Amino acid sequence: MKEITPLIICGGNGTRLWPISRTHSPKQFQRVGDAASLTFFQSAVERHSGEGFGTPLIVSSAKHGRTLHRQLRQIGRGADVILEPMGRNTGPAVLAAALKLAARDPDQLMLVVPADHVIEGDINTAIKAVQPGAEAGYIVTFGIKPRYAETGFGYITDGGPIIAHPNLREVERFVEKPPTRKARLLVESDIAYWASGISLFKAATIIEEYARYDPETLDHVVQALSGASETAEGLLLDGEAFGQADAEPTEKAVFEQTRRIALCRLDVEWSDVGSWTAMYGISNTDASGNVIQGDVISVESKNCMIRSETRLVTCVGLEDIIVVDTADALLVTKVGHCQSVKQVAEHLKSNERIEAEKHQRTDYEWGSIRQLVARDHMTLCTVTVKPGGTMRLDPAPGREAIVAAGEVLLTNGRTQARLRDGDRQTLCHQTRTTLSNPTDTAVEVLVFTIVLQEAQQDLASSARHAS
Repeated sequence: MKEITPLIICGGNGTRLWPISRTHSPKQFQRVGDAASLTFFQSAVERHSGEGFGTPLIVSSAKHGRTLHRQLRQIGRGADVILEPMGRNTGPAVLAAALKLAARDPDQLMLVVPADHVIEGDINTAIKAVQPGAEAGYIVTFGIKPRYAETGFGYITDGGPIIAHPNLREVERFVEKPPTRKARLLVESDIAYWASGISLFKAATIIEEYARYDPETLDHVVQALSGASETAEGLLLDGEAFGQADAEPTEKAVFEQTRRIALCRLDVEWSDVGSWTAMYGISNTDASGNVIQGDVISVESKNCMIRSETRLVTCVGLEDIIVVDTADALLVTKVGHCQSVKQVAEHLKSNERIEAEKHQRTDYEWGSIRQLVARDHMTLCTVTVKPGGTMRLDPAPGREAIVAAGEVLLTNGRTQARLRDGDRQTLCHQTRTTLSNPTDTAVEVLVFTIVLQEAQQDLASSARHAS
């Protein structure tokens, strides 16, 4: 059988799992559990690797390119990458990937996998079992037997067997996020399944169906791909063309209309982890029903989730409470109220608060400054900047920087320069200097501060006037 290409879709706005998830570091790039666990994205890559699966293809926002490559390196995996200049939902993302794969082999099988779900169980056996159906031209969508009446999920109803392919079922209809009463009826019907967001088909199949049902989006994505540019982090789609593609999911654009759709029922534990309540539900608890992650002390508390990213957190006498502490923000909420966290993130965004966009990290997390020489007329420091990190230096007269080892991006006043071993730069004495490390290894910069004679005289004059 042909190898299946996992297509991992890395979208997301970083609102439902705030404060660990932000616009610039959304849920998929956050770790699932404690400090030793993989991120959601890493788990998705690892889940569909090995025999029967080829090199994954990842579609992600251009602003997350560095992050996804860093996380791939952490697990020792390679991938092909398509970068979106802006988000246009899953439809154009899947279509761009299909066009790229079809250029090499139109019959290439694609397994569309969201990067931010948690799955427990043998999903790959079920995927390989329906591979013949996908090779025959079906678009296979995977459904999960519902455990309760969830109004935030889409549903797929079973339309009966497909005789030629025993592992596939006809799709009677799709139901998108029903109200509570309708969700209960669907669950009680015993023929409804949660829509998992996972699907399997040939690259040519999805392209043909887009040509039938949304040819304009197909044309725009073809143009975006033909005008794409190769970058160090992946193939960057042309923004002008891609921005004109219809921002619809594949389910609405194709799946709900095509006659080639088929259902595969999955027997796995699945969650899209759409809230902190859901995160609590998938995590291991202690004897008191608590989920403890990080440096936490819990006393006389039960059925709580307490997660600390940076410091000691202590909780006493709490029940059904979720506490999430990061370096720059603290969330305290009650189990069952966690869907409203999205409103907090949206409020922060509307007020242009940086906490909605990215984590504000302190310099010591990204590196260190060590003073080597301190004299009346000169100081010498070594600044170490961790991979992907940023350090900031306050302005001072007579200051210069020399790169001792590595490569650094130096922003100084209105100028920006990329400096390598031995390069030297005079620093602006009126504005802060930023040293950013865009590489995978630590960089060391020597910073000299020489107090000029004129400055020494000014200091002496100031001292006399003060006396």
